[in-house]
Amino acid sequence: MPLAALESYDIDSRTGFVPPADPLTQLPSYFDAWNELAPLVGSLMRNRRLRERLRTLPLLDTTRLASARERELALTLLCVYANAFVWGGPEPDLRLPAPVAVPLCRLADALGRPPIVHYASMQLHNWRRIEAERAPSADNVAMIVQFLGGVDETWFFVAGLDVELQGAPLVVHAHGAVLAAARADHAALTRHLASIAAGMPAVNAALERQREWVDPHIFFHRVRPYVAGWPAPGVVYEGVSEAPRMAIGGSAGQSALIQSLDAALGIAHPGEQTGSYLKLLRAYMPPGHRRFVEDCERESRVRAEADAAGVAELRDAYNAAIEGIGRFRSLHMALAHDYISKPAGGDPDPKGTGGTSFTGFLRDARRETSASRVG
Repeated sequence: MPLAALESYDIDSRTGFVPPADPLTQLPSYFDAWNELAPLVGSLMRNRRLRERLRTLPLLDTTRLASARERELALTLLCVYANAFVWGGPEPDLRLPAPVAVPLCRLADALGRPPIVHYASMQLHNWRRIEAERAPSADNVAMIVQFLGGVDETWFFVAGLDVELQGAPLVVHAHGAVLAAARADHAALTRHLASIAAGMPAVNAALERQREWVDPHIFFHRVRPYVAGWPAPGVVYEGVSEAPRMAIGGSAGQSALIQSLDAALGIAHPGEQTGSYLKLLRAYMPPGHRRFVEDCERESRVRAEADAAGVAELRDAYNAAIEGIGRFRSLHMALAHDYISKPAGGDPDPKGTGGTSFTGFLRDARRETSASRVG
């Protein structure tokens, strides 16, 4: 079955996995209890009053959210409130109160993502434009809701948004490459692969911009703790179920961008630390984005055509694209080392924001990428 049109996967040809319309920044007045809390999260955590404030929220009816954009904003707010509740005290509190837990679970189920802070809500939907006449970018957006706030936290998330925006054209070419390979159109396939290779430096440069405004010590101690996942035995969502639920924390691995390039280009991740974990992270993607990755993975003959066609230009374009993705993974490894390993003070097995041992995972993912070269 050939790939469907990009729009059917909730992918925009200009903005990629980022929604083409700016996120809403305010919910209707019925939800003012949620609206009014958003700018106060950091202050209430500092004075240890956030948990009580969340416990006393009214239990609001999510069926009164009238549009997809309203539901996305509500989910983002509630995800932040949930993580701030669990981690916003001297010790974690693993019983999420019903005024947060019930609407959060209802929205998360409706939108096909787990009820915890995750990449799609924090990077794709948690931004507002600073200057309306300028395009969204890391330099022209602020966050709608934060934890403690500050430039380090803001830049960590908006720099991730910039990676997505720089990668948007590559998603279009990945889609085109899969279709071209299916009809053995080697000229079109070469053009798409060359465009992916030419676009990867901008994506890699956006990733490197993380260093501009994020201090490693502040990230490790003041940002990272609040995007952590639920530890054993898990969090109880009061009013939903008394059975604790575990979940992975927010992670760049939950982005569909690099996973879709992997899938389209036939980059295999058979390793014990890579393949199963990457597939697990897909549950945290919006359903359309997840389907795109899975459809590309199932349908792509890109690598097979590049390997078997005997066309030097096609082979070289494929390998150049692989090199760009490998470079991305090398840069990601360096960031993880500087922002997690070093601040961890010699921890032999520090965990990434997704809760996994990132050293072996990133190393193996990079090695498997390089091994996908043809010729």
